[in-house]
Amino acid sequence: MEQLFKQKSLMISSLTEMGEPFISYAPFAKVGDKIYIYISKAAEHYYNISRNPKIAIMLIEDEAASKTVFARCRVSFNATATKMEEVTDSIWEAFEGVQGKEMLQVLKTLDFDMFELELHHGRLVKGFGKAYNIQLKDGEWIQEQVTGAGHGQGMPHSHGMSRLQGMGHLHGMSKQ
Repeated sequence: MEQLFKQKSLMISSLTEMGEPFISYAPFAKVGDKIYIYISKAAEHYYNISRNPKIAIMLIEDEAASKTVFARCRVSFNATATKMEEVTDSIWEAFEGVQGKEMLQVLKTLDFDMFELELHHGRLVKGFGKAYNIQLKDGEWIQEQVTGAGHGQGMPHSHGMSRLQGMGHLHGMSKQ
């Protein structure tokens, strides 16, 4: 899991003005339980997100590092995106740490805006037979193993809720 959050970009699924699905990617940084994306007004997903802030995101293991493409480690979330009017120093510092200070200095002169992603429920897949519904409850990530029809066919069955190892914030999932 930790490797997923060390990546520099994530995939975004948004809806076009016509309600059609659109997939893209964006650089990101994580601060606490929030994800931040810095995107250009020239990008189609900028306008999709501005019109409809309900999106889905995914981080997925690189194919080259995967034992099999059929069970790549991945995490996806439904999220709500909010354009930020003011960006705190801690968010800029997190972005600089991931994306590089020089790159951010250039981008700040262009048509980019920062969006905060509030993560809702999600799915963590660690390999074959290792899928978990995840959600934030009272500041802690809770996981529920998916069995049976859990691969997109109705409501998943589970083996009960449990806290993710490492407790607490999103970084706690990195120990999985």
